[in-house]
Amino acid sequence: MRRRPGPLHWLWYAVGGTLPTAYHEWVLYDLTCGTWVFRHLARVQVMFAGWWLALLVPGPLSLRLSMVALGYLLSLYFSLSFMEDACERRVVKHGFPAGLNRTIREESSVDQRAELAAMYAAYYRR
Repeated sequence: MRRRPGPLHWLWYAVGGTLPTAYHEWVLYDLTCGTWVFRHLARVQVMFAGWWLALLVPGPLSLRLSMVALGYLLSLYFSLSFMEDACERRVVKHGFPAGLNRTIREESSVDQRAELAAMYAAYYRR
């Protein structure tokens, strides 16, 4: 069974941190499940939270809102553009072979994905 990270571990994972080995099966699931794109967007929202600090900059409110909107949209564009690469880095960072996440997503059914994730997690636990 996959062990989900708690809120603090998930926040660490969302900003690019590596989770302990106990969560590696969940990481592989996170990067290969049917909702992996939405999960990626949820992770990057944590990093985008810093844009709201631009509202504290002195100046007209319209300028501050424009800065936040432009920074947010530009960040979202690049996040979506490099989504595959970001997920690939996470897979490698957690000890799985490069390209595994794409292989699992493209070449297997939902049942096979769960089986593959369990198999790789069991192998890399050693």
